[in-house]
Amino acid sequence: MSVSRKAVIASMQKLARNATTDVNASPGVAPDLRVDFANRGQLIESSQRAALSDDRFMTHVRSADKMRDEGNWVAAEAGYAAALSLYPYERSYWVQLAHMAKEQENFMRAEIAYRTACALGARPQDVVEHLQFVMARQNADEGRFPIRFYRPGPAAQQPPAQPDVALLAKLAWLVGGMDDQDMVKLLRTNATCDALLAMMIGDPRFERANRDWIELVREGEL
Repeated sequence: MSVSRKAVIASMQKLARNATTDVNASPGVAPDLRVDFANRGQLIESSQRAALSDDRFMTHVRSADKMRDEGNWVAAEAGYAAALSLYPYERSYWVQLAHMAKEQENFMRAEIAYRTACALGARPQDVVEHLQFVMARQNADEGRFPIRFYRPGPAAQQPPAQPDVALLAKLAWLVGGMDDQDMVKLLRTNATCDALLAMMIGDPRFERANRDWIELVREGEL
């Protein structure tokens, strides 16, 4: 790629910020349901507050809880996933989603959800033992793929979560979805969101998807 990597990353970061700001600015959203994108910590904490105040979220959760208590792991997982589709940075129900995948012995999907919970600030005692178990069942070495936890600081230096990967893949590769194998690989191997974005830009899929956009960056149009 002839355009400078620094320029591409800067432009991509601008797009990512605009994407989240546009969501927050949507008209008609009650103040207690707004998610604050000012920084990573506020994003996570406001997502907790907004999700638990939103009847749509809680309706999905109550249905999922009922299915979980009845041992219907498939329906319970679907319910928690529906709730998290509304507030993807709500951390506590990523743990429940992971438990449901683990009960079905879908250890890769469980790992994705447990890693996401860790990245969003779940308590280690609620997650680590389960995450180590599902990694062991996949013969994944924790020494090679360490468990990474949220820590205060800029979003760029935070470990990525599933919604970060999904957003950046949509921006960088123009894809609307990703299989579990790609997702878990990206979460395992990228220590920060910055590293994730740089890896995506270095992947051939980026240039294939963005030839016109790269030309605009090269010419200083963006």
